Parts: sequence; C-alpha cells; structure tokens
Amino acid sequence: MRWIALQACITCDSAPALIDEAAAQRALGCIALGFTPRVALVDEAVLMEVAGSLRLFGGLARLAQRMVQQANQFFEQNKVLAHIGRAQGATSLIALGRLRYLRRQPGAACRRVAELPMDTLTAARAHLGVLERVGCRTWDDLLRLPRDGVARRFGAPLLASLDRARGHAPDSYDWLLLPESFDEKLELDALVTHAPALMAGALRLLVHLQAWLLGRQSGLCALRLVWHLDKRRDVPPSGELVIRTAQPAQDLRHVARLIAEHLARQRLPAPVHSLSLQSLETEKLVDSAAATSSLLMEARQQGDSALELIERLSARLGPAQVQAWQPRADHRPEQMQRWISAISAEAVIKSIAACARHERVGRLNDIQNEALYPTWLLPEPLKLATLGDSPVYQGRLVRLAGPQRLEATGWLMAGDGAGESERDKPPAIRDYFIYRSLQAGLLWIYSERLPVAAPQAVHGQPHAWYLHGFFG
Repeated sequence: MRWIALQACITCDSAPALIDEAAAQRALGCIALGFTPRVALVDEAVLMEVAGSLRLFGGLARLAQRMVQQANQFFEQNKVLAHIGRAQGATSLIALGRLRYLRRQPGAACRRVAELPMDTLTAARAHLGVLERVGCRTWDDLLRLPRDGVARRFGAPLLASLDRARGHAPDSYDWLLLPESFDEKLELDALVTHAPALMAGALRLLVHLQAWLLGRQSGLCALRLVWHLDKRRDVPPSGELVIRTAQPAQDLRHVARLIAEHLARQRLPAPVHSLSLQSLETEKLVDSAAATSSLLMEARQQGDSALELIERLSARLGPAQVQAWQPRADHRPEQMQRWISAISAEAVIKSIAACARHERVGRLNDIQNEALYPTWLLPEPLKLATLGDSPVYQGRLVRLAGPQRLEATGWLMAGDGAGESERDKPPAIRDYFIYRSLQAGLLWIYSERLPVAAPQAVHGQPHAWYLHGFFG
C-alpha cells in the first residue's frame, strides 16, 4: 500500500482569507478525491491511500506532484496564500509522521522511520513527558521496550498505533464521502443591509462549492443563493437568487460575477444575518481528470467567453434586453427566424459555443442552408429607384448572385399575424439577388414578379425593386 499525507497551511500574509485552516483541510480532501476514493481527514492532515491509482496517473511521484499542483492552483485562483506540505510512506502513520517532521524542520531530509521523533506519533503525544524521562525519543526507542510493560504503563492504544505504523495491523479510517448535493449555510459576522455587501459571504461559500465540485468531478449548471432576513421585521423570512449557466462550470469566477451583477440590482427589505448556498443542477465531467492536467480546464475554454458575455449582460441589463435569434421552419424570409431572450435560448447559446470551437460551423442553420440569407431584415421592404432596369441605392450597385425565387405570400394561414385581406392575395413570386454597394456593403434585393393570377404585364414595363435586408 502507498500513502500520501498532505497539509495546507495558510500563511499570515493572506489578507482576510476566504477559508480558514479547517476549511482548507476539507478543500484539500475534496481535491484528493479526484485521484483516489480513499481519502481521510486525520488530525491536521489529509491522508490518501493511492495503491489503486498509481498505474492510472503514472506512478507515486507523478500522482503526488499533480495533486499538489492542482491544490496550489485552487488556492491561487481563490487568492489564498497557502503552502502545501507533502510526505509519503508505506503506511498512513509513516506518511503522517514524516509530514509532521518536515513541517517542523522545513527543507530537512526525510528521515528513516525508526528515527522519527516521538511527537510525530499521535498516540504518543499524551505521554511525551514520561517517554522523554525514560529515554524514548524516537519510534525505535519505544519499540525496544518490553511490550507488556509499555501496555501496562501507557495503554494498549500506543502499541496498536505502532503496529499500524509498522504494517502489522490494518488501517481503519472513516473515508471522506461528499453529499449528493451541496447545501451549506454561513452566519455573517454582522447584519448586512445592502445586497452588494452579501458578496463577501457568497465568495466564501463559492470556495466551498468549488471544492465540492472538484471532489465530485462535476460541473455546476444551476445554484440557489438564499439570504435569511431579520425575523424582527414584518417581511418574508428569506429571499433568494437562482443562477444558471449555459455550460457546466468548475471554475466559479464567472458564476461569482453573475451573482455580483444580480446582487447589485437587489434591494433588501430587512437586514440579513446569514446566507445559504445550494447546488440545484450539476453535470458529471467524466473526462475532467483525464482530458487536461489543469484545474481550470483550458481545453474547454474555447468559446466560453461569448457565453460568459451573454450571461453577464443578461444579468446586468435584464433578460429581455439581450436577445438571440432562432431559426424557424418557414419558407418566407420574414418568418425564417425569431428573436427571443438570449439567456433562455439554450440551443442558440450552445450553438455559439460550437461555432467558436469550429464544430459543424456550416450546420448552425439547417433550414435552407443551401442559400445565403442576410443577417438583418428591414421591417418593411424599401422600394428602390431604378436606372434602366437595375436598382439604385446610394449609388450604382453590382450584382453578385441570384436570382433565388421565393413565393412571399402563398402560405399565409390564420393566426400568423397577417390580416384577412393579405391572406386573400394570390401568391406573389419574388426573385432575390445579392448586390454590392460601395457605401452600404452587401444588400439583399428582390424584384417582385406579377402575381400568378394577374394578366400579362404590358410589354416593356420595368420591374419594381425592393431592398429587403443587409448582410453582416
């Protein structure tokens, strides 16, 4: 069996830290669960039994190095100055004893097991005074004493601890298990009357949530932040805020920005004395450990900036102020797309991410994808002047493509926004062209042919041209 002992020591140089020593130990244990399911919190340290993970991560040294690297990234990301101590051994107590020795004498060479000081063994700490007087200063000194006498004088737990350290007795720990969902409450240091000031407490809860996500190897899709109001006021007992993300996230800095944007728009009816943070939806990231060695998962970051911008603007300006288009199965250009709230257009947001990653760029619009359609359509087609039989718009135009023939009013049905008189009209055939203007760029222009049921036009009558849209 192979064991690794870890300890996170927060330096005093950290300005008010988001986590204390106990929270840092638990966060370190959560991160360790990404490497082995056998993790235990023992005294001030985190113990990992990694015999079953050595082959997966390429050996003990590489596993330990990668574990420490991810732990350092976690603390640096949350702006916490912490030093990660590490030691390893054949048994858990050997690893723990070496860790304590190295913490007391930084930079010292790792000593042999028999030379470890007695104070590095937890079971011996209650008897250090007596052991010192009888000349027992190392583990080896204690092993040289008669077992029966040691048991009568110091008790059986000390001998049992030595047997476990030597591998003569099995280790028995309560392994760290994370709950299926995250739900944690934080009592604030003082009553808070302004919503933006709740961000300090929310950040502390987000650090704990991120450690839980790393241990569960999951990404966050939705969370709920609840603030509990002073019961002495005639107001509801609590208020809440629900945050959703388009993609599962382990790096919660973007989530923190979204919470800050929403809190800036909140008004508290009464002072707040505590906060609760709950995970509503998570998604397993099966390849999170194997796909990249980075805690921040750079391999998944391409395209995320567009999603983050959409979510942040929606939180700041309101969902109705940030819109995205959705394609519709309709033959009429005016009905081929609609504009909806971008934050609720999950399919559109995911298509933006896929486009940014160059995944099936040409399949964003499966409707009529053989034709080119403009980015912007005018509310009403603009009739253009003509020069001979050609349209004119801010000067002469150059034809680039066309014609593309469409029926504009042939399939109008009840309830589609058209009046009865418009639905009674016969189908009108339009020939669409792409023109280039030196001043206005690419234009989508059509000429309307005579209705099917109309008599033949007078020979030589010029076509009417209409500007219908602009290309981006």
